[in-house]
Order: sequence, then structure tokens, then C-alpha cells
Amino acid sequence: MILGLFIAVSALLSACGNEVVLPDNADDQLVEGFEVYKANCARCHGADGGGGIGLSLQLIEDRLTDEEQHEVVVRGRKRMPSFGTKLSDDEIDAVVRFTREIL
Repeated sequence: MILGLFIAVSALLSACGNEVVLPDNADDQLVEGFEVYKANCARCHGADGGGGIGLSLQLIEDRLTDEEQHEVVVRGRKRMPSFGTKLSDDEIDAVVRFTREIL
């Protein structure tokens, strides 16, 4: 029970980090990626992508190619669940682009 409470509090704190703001000239795909990220990723990876329960996504482009990151989102990895049946390919493309260009 205490572990569950700790995880819940950690998730809340990580989601309350520095909120990301899109540039005024963000195109539709970046806006969609931002919305997908907030709804599906921020709880674990933090509002600013800095990590929490999940790993930091900041500078993810230095660790994974676009294709590798897309595959992780589709299939999951270790503790990260698969989003391949929850998100469309367009949504996955948008969130991958968002994390690579904005976070």
C-alpha cells in the first residue's frame, strides 16, 4: 500500500514539472503530438519529458533513431506499455516528432 502511494505521488509530482509550451508557429502535427504526449506520456515521462516513473525523453534523438523510437511506442519496452493498439500511426508519428523537436 505504501509503495502504491509512493508511485502515485511520484507520478503526480513528475507531471507537475515545467510545463512545455508550443511555439506560436507550431504546425498541426506538433500540436497533435503535444496533445498525445499530455494524454498518454506525461504521467510517466514528466510534463517536460525530464522523466519520473519513466525515463527522460529529453535528447531522445541522441539515443534512438526515429524508427527505433516509433517501435518502442508501438511495442513497448521493459516497464513501458505498448501503445500500438491505442494510438494510430499518425498519432505515434506526431508524438515522436514532438518529443524529438520540442522536449
